[in-house]
Amino acid sequence: MRMMNKTVLALALGALSLPALADDTAAAPAAPAAPSLGSVIAATPGLSITGYVAGTYDYFSTDTPLMRQFDTTQNGFTANQAALTVAYLPASGAGAQVTAIGGSDAQIMRSGETYPAGTSTTQFDLFNAFAQYAVGTYTLIGGKFSTLAGAEVATPNADNEISRSLLFTEMEPITHTGVRVVDAVSSAMTLTAGVNNGWNYTSSPSSSNGASGKTLELGVSGTPSKAFAYSFAYYNGDSPLFDGITTTSTTSNLQLFDAVLTWNATDSLSFILNDDYLSKDNVALLNGTVGTGTANGVALYANYAINSEWMLSLRGEYVDDADGMLTLNGGVAPAAFGSGTSNTLKEGTVAINYTPVKNLKLTGEVREDESNVNIFTKNGSATSSQTSVEFQAMYMF
Repeated sequence: MRMMNKTVLALALGALSLPALADDTAAAPAAPAAPSLGSVIAATPGLSITGYVAGTYDYFSTDTPLMRQFDTTQNGFTANQAALTVAYLPASGAGAQVTAIGGSDAQIMRSGETYPAGTSTTQFDLFNAFAQYAVGTYTLIGGKFSTLAGAEVATPNADNEISRSLLFTEMEPITHTGVRVVDAVSSAMTLTAGVNNGWNYTSSPSSSNGASGKTLELGVSGTPSKAFAYSFAYYNGDSPLFDGITTTSTTSNLQLFDAVLTWNATDSLSFILNDDYLSKDNVALLNGTVGTGTANGVALYANYAINSEWMLSLRGEYVDDADGMLTLNGGVAPAAFGSGTSNTLKEGTVAINYTPVKNLKLTGEVREDESNVNIFTKNGSATSSQTSVEFQAMYMF
């Protein structure tokens, strides 16, 4: 009897222990979750992932927009750019940056990087793709990187106007592919020297198609004080034959002198001056001879931060294109270096930027272009002026 009672007790205790065993099994630790993108970035000092999406509505008084880099729609909406940048650029050691852009602007940029120009149909461009190594005050960069020239850039998140300037569109490169050495001597002076494939090209054309030589790049920039900053750039080299160039040989020297001066008059008001001088050898001049064609231009900017949400920006330009290096004639004659129309160009732009929240910027712009000859067309007739109204929405992250 006692033995039976012990057996029953043992069975009862065993039965009571079964749920506990089941609970222990259910409470086994789960496999660790994969780290989030945010935690990876936080754990890697210097690594950043940023981007933006920008779209515009354009209206032009003329039949076809002229003298513009990215504004090609006469009356309609455009998905200009969607960009993503991944960068790891430490102050010392190896790093890299990649910026990929999609949209209508990307197609235009890519068309300028291929030979012959204007043949690309893809709406994707690897805008920047470079590696670098920094040691002391020196940084060595190799790959594809942005130009040193100009007050404006191709990416809209860093500009205050929607349309790009005449200098940006007609006289300055956007990117270069090659090598660059930067010496950050001090905050007051940074020296840059490099060798690249020239204007925008990701690879040099063969000598049978155009110039296969390289372009020298020199730059000096700095911020001597809170109120003043400067940047000077010089490019000199053989230029591949763009669409429309008339030359006496397959190689032709192209030079650009570029200066940008910035004065921060107050914490709210700043002024920028951009001056360019462009020359090209062996071009067919308008007087029927072959020689060196030149063009020069100046742009003046004024930016006033009304408050933390509103900014007013003004831009005025004057370009002397006496040799017809830059100017289309009614959208018919080639625009590139030495086969256009002699004239002077002027433009004035008023832009208002509204940033209601940190990552959203809304911009409205009115612009007037003037020429001393009738290079534009309106309702099929030649005219000397062009008016445009644009709106842009951009989200940044």
